[in-house]
Amino acid sequence: MRRLLSAAVMLTLCWAATAADPQPEDTPKAANTRKLLKTKVTLKFKDTRLKDCIDDIKEEVKGLIVLIDTKGGVSGNQTITYAGKDVTLEEAFDKMFEKNGLGYIVISQRNDAYDGAIKIRQGKERGYPIR
Repeated sequence: MRRLLSAAVMLTLCWAATAADPQPEDTPKAANTRKLLKTKVTLKFKDTRLKDCIDDIKEEVKGLIVLIDTKGGVSGNQTITYAGKDVTLEEAFDKMFEKNGLGYIVISQRNDAYDGAIKIRQGKERGYPIR
């Protein structure tokens, strides 16, 4: 009985530690990108190619670096329809990508050429890689 109780306690503690595991600390470039995601934007796209949407967003939010994961199956030619007024870029991305099966992550790796870039890829990620 004691062994069973001890095992249950250990499993609970391990689960609690992983469930409460915070996201790793961002690099300075990634932290800056997360601030840019809080920028308020007004966007309107109707059947616009993803690549063109991203180009327009980068004009509005200076310093933003966005990569499209074409090797992972994301096409820059897929069309996006979205309208949002005075929303954060983060909210806009969530709504734009949700309908299209896309996600995005902020790359946060020191000594990586793409550190601080946003990578659009297949999935449901919203800023952080799903573990």
